[in-house]
Amino acid sequence: MIVGVTLPRIASPALYTYPARPINGGPFDKAPPKRGTWAAEPKWNGWRGLVHVPSGAMWNRHGKPLSIAPEFRESLEILRATLDAEAFKWVDVEALERRHGIGRGTLIVLDVIPTPQAYRDQTAPTYAERRSWLSPLPVAMLTEIKPNTVYLTPSTIETLMDTPQAAQAMWDAARAANKQYKTVVFEGIVMKRTDSLYPVQLRNPEETSPAWVKHRWHF
Repeated sequence: MIVGVTLPRIASPALYTYPARPINGGPFDKAPPKRGTWAAEPKWNGWRGLVHVPSGAMWNRHGKPLSIAPEFRESLEILRATLDAEAFKWVDVEALERRHGIGRGTLIVLDVIPTPQAYRDQTAPTYAERRSWLSPLPVAMLTEIKPNTVYLTPSTIETLMDTPQAAQAMWDAARAANKQYKTVVFEGIVMKRTDSLYPVQLRNPEETSPAWVKHRWHF
């Protein structure tokens, strides 16, 4: 579903959902064991946002227009020229700008939010399915983030028991990257059940999903 055609902009629609928020899982090294199959992603220190691909409109995590959206013109055009707007109308992103100066103007794609029209009579897609749809996007290297472009956030998947080796490796790699940059580009990791659906809701921007758990350096 990846194409290389620049789309004409259309009018911005009403917000479809607030960006999904993980629950607080506390420090990773003190967290209780998880069961099942989980993905571990770095927790980026940026501006959480939602992009409407056909129009290029951006909202912040509170459902308001993102005030710094003009600083992402270049990366928005890359995103809109790459993703099929008919299949992927809404994209969950982390926008890198101002907080640390690394990768300024870059959009990190965290997830895609398909509308019911996209999957029609099929069941809503899981995290693993949604992730596979985005595989043609370049995956970000934690230690080499370029400005004004688009990346897919890294993800490691494993079935967890007592020793989450892949998640531990992601945790360690994010800390090492911060040391290299000498600033806080990453705040920890976010773990997501691979069978989880994207929690579409407009009830409350602070509502959390228990299928997503964040582990930060500091609380």
